[in-house]
Amino acid sequence: MDDLWILYNNSFDTGMPSPATRMLDEAINNNINAKLMFVDYFKEENNIIYYKDKVISLLPKIVLMRANNIDVAKMFEKKHVKIINSTKSILLCRDKYMTHKLVNDLYIPQIKTELLNDLTFNEIIKKYNLPFILKYRYGKQGENIYLIDNELKFNEIIKNINKDDYIIQEYIKESYGVDIRVLIVEDEIIGAVKRENKSDFKSNLAQGGLSYDYKISSKVYKDSLMIAKKIGADIVSVDYLISKSGLLFCEANTNPGFNSFCYLGYDVRKTFMHHIKEMLNK
Repeated sequence: MDDLWILYNNSFDTGMPSPATRMLDEAINNNINAKLMFVDYFKEENNIIYYKDKVISLLPKIVLMRANNIDVAKMFEKKHVKIINSTKSILLCRDKYMTHKLVNDLYIPQIKTELLNDLTFNEIIKKYNLPFILKYRYGKQGENIYLIDNELKFNEIIKNINKDDYIIQEYIKESYGVDIRVLIVEDEIIGAVKRENKSDFKSNLAQGGLSYDYKISSKVYKDSLMIAKKIGADIVSVDYLISKSGLLFCEANTNPGFNSFCYLGYDVRKTFMHHIKEMLNK
């Protein structure tokens, strides 16, 4: 039986050095019996799991999901395999509106958020003024996020979307192109970085942002751990926007990108594998 299967999308199945192969190398360096696999090649029929059309007879002790495929994650959970992260936590973070509801229950300061539903432009600007943010509630890497500053732009976008899948958020001027990402593994904060994009309102590195070390306050430290615990994730990032009144929760991710940390010298893969090694030794 393998200790660990590391699952990526098959876009990483290139045979060349990649984030996927580097993660596998780190597992091997930590003496973990690991295998790199790709979610697109899995399927389940009659409660039997197949990989590249071959029956899987032995499952691993742990699966590390580095791909956003909830169906594959559920497949392993049904077989009582430990998943990092659990399907419950993945689904919670995937739905940004539900994450905001959870954080609201914790009384942690956050950006004002609500479902778009059938709100009209005039109803929105009465609550949020201009500009405001229109965001796909299940998005990732800064995709499908719009800064709305006029009615024409709003109407052009909403005629091509399912309004039930979008949320409205207040625009924080002080955080244009900037956010703070806190990375948590188990109950430990690995670090915090400031991500900044001088040419766009989205700070994601995937959208051209850069990263800098950032020292968070003791309150944000405690809030971040509280959010991670409530989500129930082994590995999670918690993102904040900068405002005049302090940091405001923006979103959480159970499959966080960590290039912003690697650029600053954080050995994130090693931290992941130390956590997995501890789990295997329990």
